[in-house]
Amino acid sequence: MNILDKRAFYLLEVSSCGGIRAAAEHLHINPSVVSRQVRSLERELGMALLERQGRHMMLTEAGLLVVDSFLAQRRLNSELGDTLSRLRNLQAGKVVVSVGDGFVDSFINYVMKRVSEHYPDVLIEIKTGIYYPREPHEMVANDEVDIAITYGPISDPRLVVHSFERGPLCALVAPFHLLARQESVTVAELLQHKLIFLPDVSGSQQFVNALFSAAGQPATPAYRCNLHSVSRRMASAGIGVSFMTAAAASNEIQAGQLMAIPVAHPLAASSQGNLVRRAGRRLSPAADYLWKLMLTMQ
Repeated sequence: MNILDKRAFYLLEVSSCGGIRAAAEHLHINPSVVSRQVRSLERELGMALLERQGRHMMLTEAGLLVVDSFLAQRRLNSELGDTLSRLRNLQAGKVVVSVGDGFVDSFINYVMKRVSEHYPDVLIEIKTGIYYPREPHEMVANDEVDIAITYGPISDPRLVVHSFERGPLCALVAPFHLLARQESVTVAELLQHKLIFLPDVSGSQQFVNALFSAAGQPATPAYRCNLHSVSRRMASAGIGVSFMTAAAASNEIQAGQLMAIPVAHPLAASSQGNLVRRAGRRLSPAADYLWKLMLTMQ
């Protein structure tokens, strides 16, 4: 019996996404494939691994044991690969990095060039955008990526977290937008305009939601997209108001495509970015070099 095979991976995805169809969409496969694999594992074990609770599929006690064991085994496999690579003193290999969309320009300009010079044979895989069902720090904890840089406060004992200041939260608008003439903008004023939000699962959107909640004025967006870059493009076209730091939109601001108007609220006065890796995991030489560069990334 080999419980911790691909079937356990499908079970993990179903539990993360909340259903078979959602998991299949996330994996870009037919739902029947996911369903068949999970049923095969249930038949082999002789017990149910999933149960329906409302609109979502949840793990049974047995399913939780299988998923926890699968994640533990994947973590051990990853650590074994890292250790063997160090023992062979290989310069080749692969480093997987999750970089929040608002940090991509800094990462490429400041980190990638140096890594490519020091480790020319190492494959650097960059994952960006907003991930569903798992946030980047969860992907680090589960060894899906080696290092992640993300937005918003994180407190997780599984992770080594280096936090840094990103500056005040701003409303990004086109130069011809009504708000572009203002030195700051209140939450009440923002509610008079069409707002562009990101998915609620993203750290930056959670920060924006907390801001409106703290002001006692919950907001309903006119538009929602899943990339900071798309949000900035919509704002620069005059479609609405997006939210992020001036640093995240520095290229568009310097090009005169966007104006960054600080939001006049104590919660918006400062924001936080995070560089994270899993606690207890020794990074490969290339990943360790990349981590040290990212610690000083502007």
